[in-house]
Amino acid sequence: MQHHDLSSSPSFSSSSSSSSFDELLQSSTLPPPGPEHYAARRALWLSVNTAGPKSSTKPSTSHQKLEKLLNTPNAIYNDQVWVGGVRKVWSGLSGGSALKKPLPMNLVIKIIHSAWIRDDTWPTGAIAPEPDDVLPD
Repeated sequence: MQHHDLSSSPSFSSSSSSSSFDELLQSSTLPPPGPEHYAARRALWLSVNTAGPKSSTKPSTSHQKLEKLLNTPNAIYNDQVWVGGVRKVWSGLSGGSALKKPLPMNLVIKIIHSAWIRDDTWPTGAIAPEPDDVLPD
């Protein structure tokens, strides 16, 4: 098994400080597990402003590189994209490391999808079914 030291990586944070949501969660009294617990926890999650002030600085070069890699056609199937940086990010995410800066959800999904293809969790060429629990407009 290969181990990566992500503490020096520009993409990951080794900080163990808790997020504002974690702090809010610890200071809240939630109902016992069940639908009410889920609803109360969701309400807390939605009440936290995780975006913070918008930064006018450019994304780091590592984030720019990752975005460029993941926005190439068929990136999730491309071994050069995987080796070029996606594998390292996946290793960190799957190992529980936190990103220093947030990534857009569409890129996180591509990272996960790419990893699942490589470990045969997601069969190559499989298409996700349309959800059957979506309410009509």
